[in-house]
Amino acid sequence: MALRGHREIAFALLAALVCIAPPTLAQKAKDTLRFPVFDPDAGIDTYTMPSSFANVWGPSAYDMLLAFDPAKGSFVGHLAKSYKQVDPVTYDFEIRDDVKWHDGQKMSADDIVYTLDYLTDPKVTLRYKAYWQWIKSVEKTGPNTVRIVAKIAAPDSLMYLAMRTPMYPKHAHGAVANKIDFATKPVGTGPLQIVQMDKNTGIVGEKYKAYVPSSVKAASGVGRVVSQPIKDHGTLTATLMVQGADVATDLPPDQTDALVKSGNFETTLGPPSTSYYFLGFPSTAWANNKALADVRVRRAILMAVNREDLVKVKYGPLAKGIEPEAGLCSKSQLGCGFTKSAYAYDPAAAKKLLAEAGYADGFDVVISCFPINATEAQAVSGMLRAVGIRATVRTHPTAQRQQLITDGKVEIGNYGWSGGGMFDVAGQLGRHVESNDYGDPELAKLAEAIPTILDDTKRREAAAKVFDRITEMAYAEATDPNRPVFVHTKEVVLNARTIRAEQVNPHEFGWK
Repeated sequence: MALRGHREIAFALLAALVCIAPPTLAQKAKDTLRFPVFDPDAGIDTYTMPSSFANVWGPSAYDMLLAFDPAKGSFVGHLAKSYKQVDPVTYDFEIRDDVKWHDGQKMSADDIVYTLDYLTDPKVTLRYKAYWQWIKSVEKTGPNTVRIVAKIAAPDSLMYLAMRTPMYPKHAHGAVANKIDFATKPVGTGPLQIVQMDKNTGIVGEKYKAYVPSSVKAASGVGRVVSQPIKDHGTLTATLMVQGADVATDLPPDQTDALVKSGNFETTLGPPSTSYYFLGFPSTAWANNKALADVRVRRAILMAVNREDLVKVKYGPLAKGIEPEAGLCSKSQLGCGFTKSAYAYDPAAAKKLLAEAGYADGFDVVISCFPINATEAQAVSGMLRAVGIRATVRTHPTAQRQQLITDGKVEIGNYGWSGGGMFDVAGQLGRHVESNDYGDPELAKLAEAIPTILDDTKRREAAAKVFDRITEMAYAEATDPNRPVFVHTKEVVLNARTIRAEQVNPHEFGWK
């Protein structure tokens, strides 16, 4: 109780300071956006340093051959001026001739071939090398043309090129033996040129004046972005308060409210995306907590969770118009299909199922989550206690999730998932089927044919059988969408596109 009291007093003082702080003026006059980050990596490289940091900054520094337009449901050229599929396994690309790397050298077809050869080289070890295992060969067929031949016809091949394959310069990346050295001094073609990259002092990106916008990526909305490392939310809030930053994301709701009430800040909700939070029941924990092995218990847990209230918990005043997730994949993703709806909130039915399963008096269970969504996990805990399930919450670092699941220590997982960062169902199948979290051979069998189905309608029908079984067996259920909430000074505006597969990137901010 004393600890809680000290926390409340400390926050009250912080709120008071925010309220009396002078108006926070963004650095619009200097055309510099100050956007602090938590725990930055030493470099920007989604290949050797895959992380949320790389996913945020990577698209601002690098570009890809293609992009996917979710509004049209089709691919469009990016570094490639155009492309065509010659046959089920052969793709021809015409490379743009108006693009320069950040160091001034002209991008060419040789850079495309080099990047893909690097990714498919058997001697190169990468965490996500499987993304490019479909590639059989890459060849330059003319001054500005490249041909890629696949090993087999696969429906997600182009999506990996569009969402997971930034292009690197042969002259810069190929010149260093240790590729992490390139990551610390990145050279790309993106809207922001990285002029400082230091894990301890921060990142500085400047608007790349030679950047040629495309239909899928605009030029940077600000002249300069400065991202200094910040250790915790309290420090970040204090930094905003004393005019040391212009924008921040995912602050605790109470701190966000205090900043907005000061009159110096406002909030902007990030655009819809394929990212969401979900509740899952890894089968490795069922031996330790036998109640969870009963499908009736799992269904009861999902019936006890009010997903609409979870949206309100996460988004507060911004929750209006936001609906709980419809399913474990997004219909904007190629190949996504499901017909069974999430379990309706019905605590009375939940109690009845628990009694039928022999748990009328409830049982003990632990909800595991990342620190960033502890507030929502606590809300889930309260909902479960309302039907007699004695739920507690345990937070752990992101990196420990898989090991904890393997060790049978995740009874209920309340985790966020980016949807694989792609507008394709492949990422969802990876999370919910290929991971074998639910130990169901029938599930794996249903998903077996999906990677070889080229027709999108038929692929969606096959995927529906997979996700419907997950729902029927109550292995997992999507809850609330994962959309970032930005707190910023009143001169800042977010120019992000309407539908996202990943996080908002620094170049997508601008000035009013």
